[in-house]
Amino acid sequence: MWGALVLSRRGLRRGARSRTFALRELEDAEHAPPRENVYVDVDAGGQLCARGGVARAARAARPADAAPHAHALLCAATPRGREPRLLLRLAADAAPLLELRLWFDEPTLALLDMPFLTLRNIVATARYVCHECGAQFEQPNPLKLHLFLACAPLEPGALWRRVTARLRAAAPPPAPEPARLEALAAAWGRGARGHACVFCGKLYSRRYGLKIHIRTHTGYKPLRCRHCLRAFGDPSNLNKHVRLHARADERAPHACALCRKPLARRRDLLRHLRAHHAPDALAAGAELEAEELDG
Repeated sequence: MWGALVLSRRGLRRGARSRTFALRELEDAEHAPPRENVYVDVDAGGQLCARGGVARAARAARPADAAPHAHALLCAATPRGREPRLLLRLAADAAPLLELRLWFDEPTLALLDMPFLTLRNIVATARYVCHECGAQFEQPNPLKLHLFLACAPLEPGALWRRVTARLRAAAPPPAPEPARLEALAAAWGRGARGHACVFCGKLYSRRYGLKIHIRTHTGYKPLRCRHCLRAFGDPSNLNKHVRLHARADERAPHACALCRKPLARRRDLLRHLRAHHAPDALAAGAELEAEELDG
Protein backbone atom coordinates (compact mmCIF):
# COMPACT_ATOMS: atom_id res chain seq x y z
CA MET A 1 0.00 0.00 0.00
CA TRP A 2 0.94 3.67 -0.11
CA GLY A 3 3.45 4.66 2.54
CA ALA A 4 5.33 7.90 1.81
CA LEU A 5 3.33 11.06 1.14
CA VAL A 6 3.65 13.45 -1.78
CA LEU A 7 3.77 17.02 -0.46
CA SER A 8 4.12 20.50 -1.92
CA ARG A 9 7.46 21.91 -0.81
CA ARG A 10 6.13 25.46 -0.91
CA GLY A 11 2.97 27.20 -2.05
CA LEU A 12 2.10 26.06 -5.58
CA ARG A 13 -0.37 27.70 -7.94
CA ARG A 14 -3.27 26.03 -9.72
CA GLY A 15 -2.49 25.20 -13.35
CA ALA A 16 1.23 24.52 -12.83
CA ARG A 17 2.38 21.64 -15.04
CA SER A 18 5.27 19.24 -15.18
CA ARG A 19 7.24 18.13 -18.21
CA THR A 20 5.75 15.20 -20.05
CA PHE A 21 7.05 11.71 -19.30
CA ALA A 22 6.69 8.31 -20.94
CA LEU A 23 4.62 5.40 -19.63
CA ARG A 24 7.79 3.38 -19.13
CA GLU A 25 8.95 5.98 -16.56
CA LEU A 26 5.83 5.25 -14.54
CA GLU A 27 6.60 1.53 -14.81
CA ASP A 28 10.26 2.02 -13.91
CA ALA A 29 9.19 3.78 -10.72
CA GLU A 30 7.54 0.53 -9.60
CA HIS A 31 10.95 -0.97 -8.83
CA ALA A 32 11.90 1.78 -6.40
CA PRO A 33 8.94 2.75 -4.20
CA PRO A 34 9.83 5.83 -2.13
CA ARG A 35 10.43 5.25 1.55
CA GLU A 36 10.51 8.94 2.42
CA ASN A 37 8.08 11.71 1.58
CA VAL A 38 8.32 13.10 -1.94
CA TYR A 39 8.29 16.90 -2.28
CA VAL A 40 6.94 18.63 -5.37
CA ASP A 41 8.26 22.06 -6.30
CA VAL A 42 8.63 24.27 -9.38
CA ASP A 43 11.91 24.56 -11.25
CA ALA A 44 13.50 27.68 -12.75
CA GLY A 45 11.26 27.30 -15.80
CA GLY A 46 8.08 27.23 -13.71
CA GLN A 47 7.44 23.49 -14.28
CA LEU A 48 6.53 21.06 -11.53
CA CYS A 49 9.46 18.92 -10.50
CA ALA A 50 10.34 16.38 -7.82
CA ARG A 51 13.42 14.57 -6.63
CA GLY A 52 13.63 11.36 -8.61
CA GLY A 53 11.29 12.74 -11.28
CA VAL A 54 7.63 13.63 -11.56
CA ALA A 55 6.78 10.05 -12.65
CA ARG A 56 7.99 8.83 -9.26
CA ALA A 57 5.88 11.51 -7.55
CA ALA A 58 2.81 10.52 -9.58
CA ARG A 59 3.14 6.88 -8.64
CA ALA A 60 3.74 7.68 -4.97
CA ALA A 61 0.74 10.02 -4.63
CA ARG A 62 -2.30 8.55 -2.92
CA PRO A 63 -5.49 8.60 -5.01
CA ALA A 64 -7.99 11.32 -4.11
CA ASP A 65 -11.13 10.02 -2.38
CA ALA A 66 -13.32 12.22 -4.60
CA ALA A 67 -12.58 14.33 -7.67
CA PRO A 68 -12.99 17.71 -5.87
CA HIS A 69 -10.37 16.60 -3.31
CA ALA A 70 -7.65 16.08 -5.95
CA HIS A 71 -4.88 18.67 -5.95
CA ALA A 72 -2.87 17.00 -8.71
CA LEU A 73 -4.23 15.57 -11.95
CA LEU A 74 -2.51 12.99 -14.10
CA CYS A 75 -3.09 13.99 -17.72
CA ALA A 76 -2.41 11.99 -20.87
CA ALA A 77 -0.93 14.04 -23.72
CA THR A 78 -1.15 11.83 -26.81
CA PRO A 79 0.98 12.93 -29.76
CA ARG A 80 -0.41 11.59 -33.03
CA GLY A 81 0.97 8.17 -33.87
CA ARG A 82 2.86 7.71 -30.63
CA GLU A 83 2.42 6.06 -27.28
CA PRO A 84 0.75 8.44 -24.80
CA ARG A 85 2.92 10.68 -22.69
CA LEU A 86 1.79 11.90 -19.30
CA LEU A 87 2.12 15.03 -17.23
CA LEU A 88 1.10 16.30 -13.82
CA ARG A 89 -1.09 19.40 -13.52
CA LEU A 90 -2.27 21.11 -10.34
CA ALA A 91 -6.06 21.32 -10.15
CA ALA A 92 -6.03 23.71 -7.17
CA ASP A 93 -3.67 25.96 -5.24
CA ALA A 94 -1.54 23.99 -2.81
CA ALA A 95 -0.32 25.46 0.47
CA PRO A 96 3.19 24.59 1.71
CA LEU A 97 3.50 20.99 2.92
CA LEU A 98 -0.01 20.11 1.70
CA GLU A 99 -0.43 16.47 0.67
CA LEU A 100 -1.06 16.24 -3.08
CA ARG A 101 -3.72 13.62 -3.71
CA LEU A 102 -3.91 12.40 -7.30
CA TRP A 103 -6.73 11.78 -9.75
CA PHE A 104 -7.09 11.71 -13.54
CA ASP A 105 -8.38 14.46 -15.82
CA GLU A 106 -11.51 13.80 -17.91
CA PRO A 107 -9.77 12.84 -21.21
CA THR A 108 -7.53 10.40 -19.33
CA LEU A 109 -10.53 8.89 -17.51
CA ALA A 110 -12.07 8.31 -20.95
CA LEU A 111 -8.89 6.64 -22.26
CA LEU A 112 -8.75 4.44 -19.14
CA ASP A 113 -12.45 3.58 -19.46
CA MET A 114 -12.71 4.30 -15.73
CA PRO A 115 -16.05 2.99 -14.36
CA PHE A 116 -18.57 5.57 -13.24
CA LEU A 117 -21.14 5.05 -10.53
CA THR A 118 -24.89 4.71 -10.95
CA LEU A 119 -27.75 4.70 -8.46
CA ARG A 120 -27.16 1.03 -7.69
CA ASN A 121 -23.75 2.05 -6.28
CA ILE A 122 -24.86 5.09 -4.27
CA VAL A 123 -26.81 3.83 -1.27
CA ALA A 124 -26.62 7.00 0.82
CA THR A 125 -24.30 9.89 1.60
CA ALA A 126 -20.87 8.45 2.50
CA ARG A 127 -21.97 4.94 1.53
CA TYR A 128 -20.99 3.51 -1.83
CA VAL A 129 -21.44 -0.19 -2.65
CA CYS A 130 -19.83 -2.42 -5.30
CA HIS A 131 -22.57 -4.12 -7.34
CA GLU A 132 -20.18 -6.99 -8.12
CA CYS A 133 -18.98 -8.09 -4.69
CA GLY A 134 -20.86 -5.93 -2.16
CA ALA A 135 -17.77 -4.12 -0.82
CA GLN A 136 -18.65 -0.77 0.78
CA PHE A 137 -16.78 2.55 0.66
CA GLU A 138 -17.24 5.98 2.22
CA GLN A 139 -16.07 7.89 -0.87
CA PRO A 140 -16.73 7.43 -4.63
CA ASN A 141 -13.21 7.21 -6.08
CA PRO A 142 -12.10 4.19 -4.02
CA LEU A 143 -15.12 2.32 -5.41
CA LYS A 144 -14.27 3.42 -8.96
CA LEU A 145 -10.73 2.09 -8.52
CA HIS A 146 -12.12 -1.09 -6.95
CA LEU A 147 -14.25 -1.67 -10.08
CA PHE A 148 -11.35 -0.61 -12.35
CA LEU A 149 -9.24 -3.38 -10.76
CA ALA A 150 -12.08 -5.95 -11.07
CA CYS A 151 -12.61 -6.05 -7.28
CA ALA A 152 -8.94 -6.82 -6.59
CA PRO A 153 -7.23 -5.14 -3.61
CA LEU A 154 -6.04 -1.60 -4.30
CA GLU A 155 -2.26 -1.42 -4.23
CA PRO A 156 0.12 0.78 -6.23
CA GLY A 157 1.70 -1.94 -8.38
CA ALA A 158 -1.62 -3.37 -9.57
CA LEU A 159 -3.11 0.08 -10.18
CA TRP A 160 -0.22 1.41 -12.27
CA ARG A 161 0.11 -1.81 -14.25
CA ARG A 162 -3.57 -1.53 -15.20
CA VAL A 163 -3.28 2.21 -15.94
CA THR A 164 -0.26 1.82 -18.23
CA ALA A 165 -1.80 -1.19 -19.99
CA ARG A 166 -5.07 0.67 -20.65
CA LEU A 167 -3.30 3.81 -21.89
CA ARG A 168 -1.07 1.76 -24.15
CA ALA A 169 -4.09 -0.07 -25.58
CA ALA A 170 -5.91 3.22 -26.14
CA ALA A 171 -2.98 4.78 -27.98
CA PRO A 172 -3.34 5.30 -31.74
CA PRO A 173 -1.35 2.83 -33.88
CA PRO A 174 2.18 3.98 -34.70
CA ALA A 175 1.98 6.41 -37.59
CA PRO A 176 4.72 5.10 -39.89
CA GLU A 177 3.21 1.64 -40.55
CA PRO A 178 -0.47 2.44 -41.29
CA ALA A 179 0.49 5.69 -43.00
CA ARG A 180 2.98 3.84 -45.20
CA LEU A 181 0.42 1.14 -45.99
CA GLU A 182 -2.10 3.83 -46.89
CA ALA A 183 0.38 5.52 -49.24
CA LEU A 184 1.35 2.21 -50.89
CA ALA A 185 -2.28 1.15 -51.38
CA ALA A 186 -3.12 4.52 -52.91
CA ALA A 187 -0.11 4.31 -55.26
CA TRP A 188 -0.87 0.72 -56.33
CA GLY A 189 -4.49 1.61 -57.07
CA ARG A 190 -3.71 4.32 -59.60
CA GLY A 191 -4.72 3.39 -63.14
CA ALA A 192 -6.09 4.69 -66.43
CA ARG A 193 -9.69 4.68 -65.15
CA GLY A 194 -8.92 6.42 -61.87
CA HIS A 195 -7.91 5.27 -58.40
CA ALA A 196 -9.05 1.77 -57.43
CA CYS A 197 -9.07 0.25 -53.93
CA VAL A 198 -6.69 -2.72 -53.81
CA PHE A 199 -8.88 -4.32 -51.12
CA CYS A 200 -12.32 -4.20 -52.76
CA GLY A 201 -11.86 -2.68 -56.22
CA LYS A 202 -14.03 0.39 -55.59
CA LEU A 203 -13.08 3.17 -58.01
CA TYR A 204 -12.48 6.83 -57.13
CA SER A 205 -11.82 9.78 -59.40
CA ARG A 206 -9.47 11.41 -56.89
CA ARG A 207 -6.58 9.94 -54.94
CA TYR A 208 -7.76 11.72 -51.78
CA GLY A 209 -11.12 9.92 -51.88
CA LEU A 210 -9.34 6.58 -52.22
CA LYS A 211 -7.02 7.43 -49.32
CA ILE A 212 -9.96 8.09 -46.97
CA HIS A 213 -11.72 4.92 -48.21
CA ILE A 214 -8.65 2.76 -47.55
CA ARG A 215 -8.95 3.64 -43.85
CA THR A 216 -12.27 1.78 -43.71
CA HIS A 217 -10.28 -1.38 -44.48
CA THR A 218 -7.18 -0.70 -42.35
CA GLY A 219 -8.93 0.91 -39.38
CA TYR A 220 -6.36 3.71 -39.41
CA LYS A 221 -7.79 6.73 -37.53
CA PRO A 222 -5.14 9.44 -37.30
CA LEU A 223 -7.59 12.29 -36.55
CA ARG A 224 -8.77 13.03 -33.01
CA CYS A 225 -11.46 15.27 -31.56
CA ARG A 226 -9.85 18.05 -29.52
CA HIS A 227 -12.75 17.91 -27.03
CA CYS A 228 -13.02 14.19 -26.20
CA LEU A 229 -10.09 12.52 -28.06
CA ARG A 230 -12.41 10.29 -30.12
CA ALA A 231 -10.53 8.98 -33.17
CA PHE A 232 -11.65 9.38 -36.79
CA GLY A 233 -10.38 8.36 -40.20
CA ASP A 234 -12.58 10.68 -42.28
CA PRO A 235 -12.15 14.46 -41.78
CA SER A 236 -15.79 15.12 -42.70
CA ASN A 237 -16.96 12.80 -39.91
CA LEU A 238 -14.63 14.54 -37.49
CA ASN A 239 -16.00 17.95 -38.51
CA LYS A 240 -19.59 16.77 -37.96
CA HIS A 241 -18.62 15.41 -34.55
CA VAL A 242 -16.88 18.66 -33.53
CA ARG A 243 -20.00 20.64 -34.53
CA LEU A 244 -21.99 18.52 -32.05
CA HIS A 245 -19.67 19.70 -29.30
CA ALA A 246 -20.06 23.30 -30.48
CA ARG A 247 -23.85 23.07 -30.47
CA ALA A 248 -23.75 21.49 -27.02
CA ASP A 249 -21.66 24.38 -25.73
CA GLU A 250 -24.04 26.93 -27.24
CA ARG A 251 -27.33 25.40 -26.15
CA ALA A 252 -26.12 23.35 -23.17
CA PRO A 253 -28.91 20.76 -23.62
CA HIS A 254 -27.50 18.71 -20.76
CA ALA A 255 -26.22 21.49 -18.50
CA CYS A 256 -25.79 20.53 -14.86
CA ALA A 257 -28.63 22.02 -12.83
CA LEU A 258 -26.32 22.36 -9.82
CA CYS A 259 -23.28 24.13 -11.33
CA ARG A 260 -24.47 24.90 -14.91
CA LYS A 261 -21.54 23.11 -16.56
CA PRO A 262 -22.54 22.38 -20.21
CA LEU A 263 -22.24 18.73 -21.26
CA ALA A 264 -22.66 17.19 -24.69
CA ARG A 265 -24.49 13.97 -23.78
CA ARG A 266 -26.94 12.80 -21.13
CA ARG A 267 -24.59 10.06 -19.95
CA ASP A 268 -21.85 12.70 -19.55
CA LEU A 269 -24.22 14.66 -17.30
CA LEU A 270 -24.99 11.54 -15.26
CA ARG A 271 -21.29 10.85 -14.83
CA HIS A 272 -20.65 14.49 -13.87
CA LEU A 273 -23.38 14.34 -11.20
CA ARG A 274 -21.94 11.19 -9.65
CA ALA A 275 -18.39 12.56 -9.63
CA HIS A 276 -18.99 16.11 -8.41
CA HIS A 277 -22.40 16.30 -6.72
CA ALA A 278 -22.95 12.81 -5.31
CA PRO A 279 -25.04 13.72 -2.22
CA ASP A 280 -27.22 16.15 -4.21
CA ALA A 281 -27.37 14.01 -7.32
CA LEU A 282 -29.63 11.19 -6.14
CA ALA A 283 -32.88 12.80 -7.24
CA ALA A 284 -31.40 14.31 -10.40
CA GLY A 285 -29.72 11.03 -11.34
CA ALA A 286 -32.90 9.05 -10.72
CA GLU A 287 -34.83 11.41 -12.97
CA LEU A 288 -32.25 11.12 -15.75
CA GLU A 289 -32.14 7.34 -15.57
CA ALA A 290 -35.95 7.21 -15.62
CA GLU A 291 -35.92 9.37 -18.78
CA GLU A 292 -33.39 7.02 -20.38
CA LEU A 293 -35.59 4.02 -19.62
CA ASP A 294 -38.68 5.80 -20.97
CA GLY A 295 -36.80 6.83 -24.09
